[in-house]
Amino acid sequence: MTNDQIREWLDTEWESALEIETLQSQHADSDIDRLVNSETVSIRYALVTQILGKIADPSRSLMALQLNLGGDGAWDARSFSTAIVVPWVTASYQVLGTSADPYASKPLRRGRLTRDMEHVRAKGEWNRLVDLFQSLDDASPEDLRHAFKRILHALVRRMAAQTLNYPIPLRIGMTQMEAILSDFLSVSSGGLRPLAVTVALFTTIGRAFSLFSRVESQGVNEADAGSGMPGDVMCYDDNEIRLAIEVKDAELTLAHVQASSLKAKQSREKLTNLLFAVPGTDQRDKAEIAALYEREWAVGLNIYTIDLHRLSHSVFVLLDESWRVKFLREIGQELDKRHNSHARKGWYDVLWNRT
Repeated sequence: MTNDQIREWLDTEWESALEIETLQSQHADSDIDRLVNSETVSIRYALVTQILGKIADPSRSLMALQLNLGGDGAWDARSFSTAIVVPWVTASYQVLGTSADPYASKPLRRGRLTRDMEHVRAKGEWNRLVDLFQSLDDASPEDLRHAFKRILHALVRRMAAQTLNYPIPLRIGMTQMEAILSDFLSVSSGGLRPLAVTVALFTTIGRAFSLFSRVESQGVNEADAGSGMPGDVMCYDDNEIRLAIEVKDAELTLAHVQASSLKAKQSREKLTNLLFAVPGTDQRDKAEIAALYEREWAVGLNIYTIDLHRLSHSVFVLLDESWRVKFLREIGQELDKRHNSHARKGWYDVLWNRT
């Protein structure tokens, strides 16, 4: 593969690893995890560079570092790292570290990797890396790609454990903020993205207008009924619930309202206000939903429907512009709590592209 082709393959596999893996669903891979999380930056870069380089060209040796001195399967690993791996790491939140030229380090300035190399620190870690490379140097292309995917999964675990430095500027215009939300919420996420935005928005509303003392939320796939909670998000004033919010990333249907209103009435919490945060209402159910709202109001349950875009616009028109920055930061903090690398990456990318 050419450099462009291997970078395209790398981006595709990384996106796949981020999309299907979460911190909870991944299994530890002790041998790979140890190398991926090595305190020696050059080990982390060599792990990715050498195997990726051999995937691009199977004639290369995993042990070779320099074209003129590398012996059998020699190639220029430093140039490959600078051209492919370093830019990818920069675009992937510095998941391997911040080195602009990792092969300039002394352990990688030699013709080949060998066991018990002289003049290196963490010799045991280098030996583990060499042992892995020796076991894979004659592996089939399929086995080599499988090994690299193990590395990507380990990097997802590494990134999930890190706090991302989201690129939020000191000032955010209203139009800019709305574009950021629109881009972020346009991607399907099984409800995670709108849930994070909802928690952040009502946390901000509670603080700015002194309406709620705290805002709590459920997990995306956590059953509200099983926990006795009346909604996905609960807003409290001291220990009294003021508002429960059901978050949907699809149009609201009559079945949704029926199930949620029953759950709210059966909850251990005394609830009088239920809100649906949804992108819209199924037009086929609109009249019946309105009628159900009227019936529930008559027995003491106020039910409302809002769109997150419209609500955020109305809220931030009334607040000082500094609250927009606080709101965007709150979204990132909520995503970090949930350890979903794909959603966190999506938030980072939207902010990077829009700010």
